[in-house]
Amino acid sequence: MSKDKEMPLIEHIRELKDRVKVIIVSFIVALIFWLAFPADLAAVGLNPEFYEPMVSVVLKRIVQDVGAGRLEIIGCSMTSPLEIIFLSAAFLAIATIMPVIGYETYAYVDPALYPHERRLIYGFTLAFASLFLVGGLFGYFIATPLIMRAMIFFFELAGVVPTVCAIDFYSLVFTTVLLIGIVFTAPAIVVLLVRFGIISTSLITRNRLYVYGILYILVALITPDGWLVGNAILFLPLVTLIESSIFIAKRVEKTRLQNKFVGNCKFCGNGLMEGDLFCRKCGRAQE
Repeated sequence: MSKDKEMPLIEHIRELKDRVKVIIVSFIVALIFWLAFPADLAAVGLNPEFYEPMVSVVLKRIVQDVGAGRLEIIGCSMTSPLEIIFLSAAFLAIATIMPVIGYETYAYVDPALYPHERRLIYGFTLAFASLFLVGGLFGYFIATPLIMRAMIFFFELAGVVPTVCAIDFYSLVFTTVLLIGIVFTAPAIVVLLVRFGIISTSLITRNRLYVYGILYILVALITPDGWLVGNAILFLPLVTLIESSIFIAKRVEKTRLQNKFVGNCKFCGNGLMEGDLFCRKCGRAQE
């Protein structure tokens, strides 16, 4: 689609339907892979009794990495193993097709973007994906094991055998990794909002206390054990990321302010700089 020739609404809906269909089919294929594809084809060929799906290997690895052999995981109900296997496979399938989701989303909006907007989206997508990956790795290898060790520590203090229901254990792992990955993308979002003129760095710096207060509450919700040291280990890297994003956003903002004046907002009359997609006063789109 070009700027000069806009597609009718029905064409947009058809294109959206086709792209959603691609995502759904990709998800089903990935789900089948994690649920049914054997982890060791050679072993299955020699002895079918050794059949083990890919999701089973991942779940056992999680127990090894996070539980550290000190936590006894029990079923708690007859259906919990099936729930765990299916939900874990669904989570892994979504993670597997993230490139497909990203591509289909970008391909849908790409025709409506100007060249300078595309450059912004490229940078934002790369930064968002990188930060999400770093946050997920941080959550899996550092935050989640610390939460588990803290819980085990209190079990031992109370003279109780460290046990946990399997569904609770895996839910905690997957939820923690996902939420920390999302929280780590905050700097990319902040820089993008400043670049589009939706917010200013002064708004963040003036309200640092509130921003970090809300951030700490989110951290406390992510780490349900309420362990202060665990919260601090997650909170401090996030503060560093936010401060880095403010530093980068200030440079972006300075570059924007150095650009020439291009006109006034058609809604409120506020001055607009080159590259402004939204009015910095009323927040309305200019295109």
